[in-house]
Formats: sequence, C-alpha cells, structure tokens
Amino acid sequence: MRKLQNTKSKLQRIFKCQAGKIGSSNLVASLEVGIWFLVLPRAAPGRSILGALCILLGAMVVFFPVPLHAKLIDVNFTQNSSPGEGGPSPGPTMSGAAILGSAGDQWNGINGSSGTGISLIYSDGTTSPVKMAFSSGGGYNVYDYGGTTPFAGAAAAALMENYLYNGGVPQTITLSGLAPNTAYDVALYNAANTSADANGRATYFTVNSNTLSSTWNGTSSTFVPGIDYVYFPAAWSDATGKLAITYTGNGSVEGDVNGFQIQPAPQLVIASLGGISNQIISFPAQKGFNYQVQYKTNLNEPAWLPLGNAVPGNGSVQIVNGLSIGANRYYRVQMSTNAPPITLLRASGTTIVNSFGQPVTLKGLNLGGWFVMEPWMCPADSGGLPDTYSIIRELDSRFGVATEQTLIRDYQSDWITTADLNNIAQAGFNCVRVPVWWGNFFSITNTASTGWRSDAFTMLDWVVTNCAARGIYVVIDMHGVVGSQSTSDDTGEQNLNAYWTSGIDQIETSFMWSQIASHYSTNDAVAGYDLINEPTGATNTVAVWTAYNGLYNTIRAVDTNHIIIMEGTFGNWDWSMLPDPSTVGWTNVVYSMHEYQYGGDLTQVEGGSDGQVDDFENHVSWNVPDYVGEWNDMGLGAACYQYSINDYNNAGISWTLWAYKASQGLIPDGWGWYDPTNWPPTPNVSTDSASTITNDWQQWETTNSFSQNATVGL
Repeated sequence: MRKLQNTKSKLQRIFKCQAGKIGSSNLVASLEVGIWFLVLPRAAPGRSILGALCILLGAMVVFFPVPLHAKLIDVNFTQNSSPGEGGPSPGPTMSGAAILGSAGDQWNGINGSSGTGISLIYSDGTTSPVKMAFSSGGGYNVYDYGGTTPFAGAAAAALMENYLYNGGVPQTITLSGLAPNTAYDVALYNAANTSADANGRATYFTVNSNTLSSTWNGTSSTFVPGIDYVYFPAAWSDATGKLAITYTGNGSVEGDVNGFQIQPAPQLVIASLGGISNQIISFPAQKGFNYQVQYKTNLNEPAWLPLGNAVPGNGSVQIVNGLSIGANRYYRVQMSTNAPPITLLRASGTTIVNSFGQPVTLKGLNLGGWFVMEPWMCPADSGGLPDTYSIIRELDSRFGVATEQTLIRDYQSDWITTADLNNIAQAGFNCVRVPVWWGNFFSITNTASTGWRSDAFTMLDWVVTNCAARGIYVVIDMHGVVGSQSTSDDTGEQNLNAYWTSGIDQIETSFMWSQIASHYSTNDAVAGYDLINEPTGATNTVAVWTAYNGLYNTIRAVDTNHIIIMEGTFGNWDWSMLPDPSTVGWTNVVYSMHEYQYGGDLTQVEGGSDGQVDDFENHVSWNVPDYVGEWNDMGLGAACYQYSINDYNNAGISWTLWAYKASQGLIPDGWGWYDPTNWPPTPNVSTDSASTITNDWQQWETTNSFSQNATVGL
C-alpha cells in the first residue's frame, strides 16, 4: 500500500500493468495505476484544493476530490529588442491552442522586456483577476540576423517566433491574483532560431523549488516535451495567491522563454480496473461534467488519444469497455475542463448569474427542426405534409402508434447526436435552446392528463443530461402550446391558433408546464422555461400577459428556483409588449426578443442588432436580463454575424442563434451553422416503407451530410 498524505506532493511516478506486474517509470505526470489514469475537474474561481488522500490497494485508488473549474490563461512574449535586424516590433501574437486549450483561444501578447501589474485575460477573452510581473535580459525575434524557425507556417509559429532571454542571470515571472494554495497546470515554451545553439540550448525552469529543463535542438517543429516545452502538472500558488516561475540558462549560457499557459490543475477521482479479462474501466461520474477515457502507447508521446466518445456524468458509476491490455498501453480518465460547472442560474438585476454569483451570459444555438419538425428546414417529408402533427397522424394511420413513435424517435436520434453537442461545446457555446411542442408530451389524440406519454421526458432528459456533461445549459422553449398560439407550422400544427379562445387548451397547457417544471425543478442544467414562443395569434396584449401570469404561477407552484422567460415577440416585437415585472409580481424572470430583418441589407441587419441593444438599455430600470432567443443575420457574411455578436456581448445580452443546423439550402446557406454538403434522400411519409423512412432520415446525421458554415460568423 502506498499512501500520499501531503496534498502538495508532486505525483511523479506513472504506473503501468505488464503481464500482471506493476512497474514504474520516473516521469513527471499525474498518477496512473494499472491501466488507468485519474484526473478530475478544474476549480471554480476562488476555490482551492483542500486535500487529496490517495490509497493504493491492488487495482484500486481512492481520492477525495473538491470540484475544480478551468480558466486557461495564455501568455506570448512578443518583445523584439532588435527590430532593425529583420524581426517585427513587436512580433505577432499567438492565437489558438498549444499544449493546452483549443482553437480560437485568445493569448495575451506581451510587448516588453519587463513589466509589473500587467492584467491578463482568460483564453475566452474575458477579464481574469490575475496580474503578471516579469523580468528578462531582453527579447529577440527569430528573424533577427537572418534566422528562422522550424515552426514557420505552423499554428504555433507566432508563439515560437519571439522569445525573452535571461541575459546570463536567473529571471522571474510572478503571477498574482490566483486562488490561494491551489494547484495549477503550467506549460512553459522555449525555442530560439535554427542557427542558435543548434546542438542544444538548455533552459531551466523552476517552480515551487522543482526544476525542469528543456533543451532546444534547433530542428523541432512540433511540441516535444523536454525540447520545446516543460510541463508542471501541479504548480502551487502560495497563501496570497502568488506563483513564481524562474528561468535561466546553463550557467552563463543563455536560456529562453517564448510564453506560457496556466490553468487550475486536475484533481483526482476514484477509478478502478474491473478485471484484466473484462477489459473495462469504471469510475464515478459527477453530474455536470464530461468524462473522456484517453490512452497512449508511449508515455513520451505529446498527446493523449481519445478512446470512444465522451461519457456524460450521471451521478453514478460509469463503465467504459474496449480496453486493450498490453505493456505499452496507458489509460487516463479526464473530466471536461473548459466550461464552468453547471449551477442553478437566476436573474440578478439585468444580469443572469450562477450560484457563485458570477455573471453568466448565455451564448449558443437553437436546436431547430428537431422535436418540432419544420419541413422548410429539416428533411421531415418530401410529400408535402406541412407540420409535425400531420406527419405523426400519417404515420399513425399507416403503421400504428408504436411504429410511429419508433420512427419519430429514430428521426430525433439522427437529427441531433452527441457529436452535435460536442461541436457546440468545442466551439465554446454554453447554451442550447430546445423548441418543444405539446405532441412531445401528450398522445396526439388525447391532450388530457390521461394522455400524458410514459416517454414524455426520454429525449428531453437525454439532451439535458448530455448538455450538462459538456457545460451547456438548456432553455426549454414551448414552441407549440396545446391548441397552438398562432397559425404557424412552427407550433407543431399550422392554421389552428385555438389556444387563446379555448379554456380547455389553456388548462392542458398549464398542466403540461406543471409537469415539465416539476420534473426539472432540481436540475441545474435547465437555464429556464420559455413559456410561449412567438404568441402572435393573441387577440391583444392583455391576453398574452394573462397567459404569462397564469403559467408563471403554475410553474412557481412546483418550482420556485428556475428562471422563467417571457417573450415580447408579438405586436411591436419589442420591450413595449411586456410589463415592468415589478408591477405584476414576477421575480426571477428574463425577457426575450427575436431579431430577424427579413430581406434586409447589411445596414438594416446591423441596425436591427443595435435596436435590440438600445431597447434593452432603455429598460434597465426594470432590472430584467435580456435574451435574444432567436436571431439570424440572413446570410450576409461572417462579419455581419460577428457585428451582432459583439453588440449583444458588449451589452451583456444572452443569445441563441437560429439555428444549429438546417436543410434549407446547401452550404453556405445562412440558416444553419451547419449546412448540408449534399442532398440525401428525404422520405415520403405517405408512401415509403417504414424501413425506407428510417434509412432516409438516418442519412441526415450531421457527421454524414453536413459541414460547418464559415459564412455564419460564430
């Protein structure tokens, strides 16, 4: 038995399983035992690791974790002391991923040979509390004196082009504003030009009295540990939130630093090997996080490879199969680390905040055409059936209810998959708006309580759970109340608009919302309940306010915690359509608008976004957050979309674009962030066999027939 009692001990031994024997190698890394590796999430801002007790018992390691949350900071030193010798002054600033991070990450470009009190941003562009002081002997660009870099043309060229040198004495980088007594991952990069000490220029980096060296060889063009960078997996801040990094050369010989990355370090989770013969790994999976089993065949390889798909945390033990046992196979389990932990959201003044009181701006996409099949934007039917209701009735008539429900479930399972949620999470979005309608919850022929479907929450639970595992919130949007709130096909049944004059429809809609809110009352991944989408069929404003008030009270009777969303998407389509909530007794509410300038040119579309901001700012005294639940910039180009995003982000307005994917036109059609690259067959629901319908719908999976639309500038 091996016991780690000091939480600041560096885990510097990796264990592997070889023919039933445990061996070890002296490599700096987190702990790996048998054929499994143990890593946990990042700390929420201001939270620290309180302790980790590790006990090794045969094929089991036990850890006691404290949840952590990652905020990555990237720093690129761009100073060039000799701009006249060929290098730019300052040099270019890195963007994207290096050893840590992902595409699109922002870097702090630091132009100077020394400095103090330098504020740093996080990789997502938001302000961090961290400040930096640093010293050096000066800086060079590799192109000084006719030099070059093997990284030229590579994604990390900007990072590896400029570097600070130590000037023959140890130099220091000091970070302040970190969480006190907290472990951080630190990656430090070093490289000179190809002609500088091509036979080896060593830089020694010291953190917490631990020293690692990296010897630049003049030829490496990819990140190789010990050549281009060093990695400290557990660098600890002190009791005041400071962390010092020292860099120097070999004696009086020059040492260099190009930049660094820092983020809260992994913690450890329980994991166990279920038996060599079974070839499985099991681990407890916390709700709100995503777990990825990864492997290496050689520990010197720079990257861990994913084994299968990510596993969503569900509050119980998860099992992953398919492990390959061998002397050269190493495994680890890593939790998703780039999203804040999912906590209950609430309205606070004009801002949405999480349970830590931190502002959360929702940014994401609508999953349109999924639970509500709108034939103009999804491959619902090639025979002209106009809406979801008609498609279901036709399938019921031809194949019976059981087969119809299987076919609809197949469609839903193909249109949105975990690969789509990965696309959304990996792009940095934190929210999806999910349009639903009454037919997802009631029998198509019985909207009384006796018609409530036993599988009413199956697919909605699936998306909420899988989104939570990826750090994504879900807005449940009632696109179609019982009886329909307008004549639009997007209510699920077109040309109806009976809700406003039918007391029974209103009662059954209230019952539906009561069931939904009761079901999700303790689920933090649900951002809020959007009561009625675009209530344009109402006879007057009072009818909408009355409906909102009744549904508000219905939900509050079973759920006092979640945000309730009211739309001003009727009449003037602005804030004038809604009351000051303090006058009607509504609390913890968000007001939502939709922004479409149909047929508008660039000036009109950008003006529409400006108008949304102005309208919100003219109503700040109401103390209500704003949420543009739907918007689209009509395919006018990436810069136009970015204009709107900047407008909303700068004003603190949450938003979800319409839509994540659409089949309205081949790429680059403006209605989908993902558009089809070809035209798979769309079934004829009235004439095709059940198997043909299923097969046709399956071909519309995003991974089969769609590609990201770069003209939608997200």
